[in-house]
Amino acid sequence: MDADDFTYPPAAVVDADNGVIEQLDDGRLRNLARTAAGLSLEAQQYLAMVANRLRVKEGLPSRGDAIER
Repeated sequence: MDADDFTYPPAAVVDADNGVIEQLDDGRLRNLARTAAGLSLEAQQYLAMVANRLRVKEGLPSRGDAIER
């Protein structure tokens, strides 16, 4: 697999997202969001799925919008 096998958001969307990310108060959440910004849409879906599983393991409610594979 190479980068051409994935769907990436347009650069303008990533730039706009970065503006929103910088406004987050929680530094750890801001760092996580910075790390995820620009990843392929498939990678972002996978990251959301993993985060949802971690939520459940920690006793937090599941987020219905995190797609399980």
